[in-house]
Amino acid sequence: MLGTSFFAILIGVSGRELSAEISLFQIMFFRNLICLLATIAAFVFIGWKSVRTNFIGRHIARNVVHFSATYLWFVGIVSIPMAEVFALEFTTPLWTALLAWIFLGERLGRRRMLGVLFGFVGVLIILRPGIAIIHPAAIAVMGAAVGLAVVYVLTKSVIKQDSPWTILFWMNLVQLPISLALSLPTWMWPSVSLAPWVLVVGIAGFGVHYSISKALIYADASLVVPFDFLRLPLISIVAWILYKEFLDPFVFIGAAIIVGGSVLNVRRD
Repeated sequence: MLGTSFFAILIGVSGRELSAEISLFQIMFFRNLICLLATIAAFVFIGWKSVRTNFIGRHIARNVVHFSATYLWFVGIVSIPMAEVFALEFTTPLWTALLAWIFLGERLGRRRMLGVLFGFVGVLIILRPGIAIIHPAAIAVMGAAVGLAVVYVLTKSVIKQDSPWTILFWMNLVQLPISLALSLPTWMWPSVSLAPWVLVVGIAGFGVHYSISKALIYADASLVVPFDFLRLPLISIVAWILYKEFLDPFVFIGAAIIVGGSVLNVRRD
């Protein structure tokens, strides 16, 4: 999970650096291309059985949603402080609990309902509607969090038969032509100085999915998920050093409440 946090921060930084010259769709294209090539290279060693799936339709639906959520996430990364993006993204487990209750029939007990309520309170503290101007990019990040929750629910519907490698392969195979088609109208080759960031965004995209998959193999989700919250202080320090972003105390207070709600969410009633 430390690897997951590290790679997630690299995606954010590389995405912001690349956005100075190329579109978000083009950034996503390079990420999908490099991640797909890395997955294919891995299949050379682990075998090609993981390519097979009985849920092509679900994988297509899952990745259309995931593509949209990723785009909204990048909108936030290039528009508002990174700490705010990561804090709002922490609501994803809470949205997942609600959607799993609605669509998968999972139990939503008192503790999880309280956790969801905590999450919404945390969001209100971060955004402060009526007191501070809510940036449209913050709304986009909230949309990304809901989209990622939908992705997790769809993932859970296929994970019993499909391995993480299968999910990773189909994710990039489906999203690659979408990102290419949307990036072609405004295509620009990045300058030589930004070429290393192209590699970073692709390798980090592969690394974040591989790391969290390995973490879930070694430990239960209830133990794994809280470690993901280390991303907030880490990205805050990185953004402060690289971009001189202000460390907003409301973001940390709201994030702490969201984290508390997420911890309640992963515990059993």
